[in-house]
Amino acid sequence: MEDHLIRLYLTVKRMVDLLENISDNTDLLAGKSQSKVYFKSDVMSVLRISESTYKRYVKQGKLKPARIGSMDIYQEEHLKPIIAELQRRGRM
Repeated sequence: MEDHLIRLYLTVKRMVDLLENISDNTDLLAGKSQSKVYFKSDVMSVLRISESTYKRYVKQGKLKPARIGSMDIYQEEHLKPIIAELQRRGRM
């Protein structure tokens, strides 16, 4: 019985975390944020990087997407440091 309660608690906690994540990310998409919102393809275009480089940046933590389902979204202010670094290194 105790095992079931623990699993139920963990399931409910995970559901609450997911709903909070969805709420935060839908605020971004709804335009409640003052900055521009970019999708994965937009980021790859702006940074002039391939999909493999994009995946590497995410894995290394250089890019930290907010995720809604399988969709990666970014706020403009989160991309500014990466753009500045690429410009500094002469890659943009």
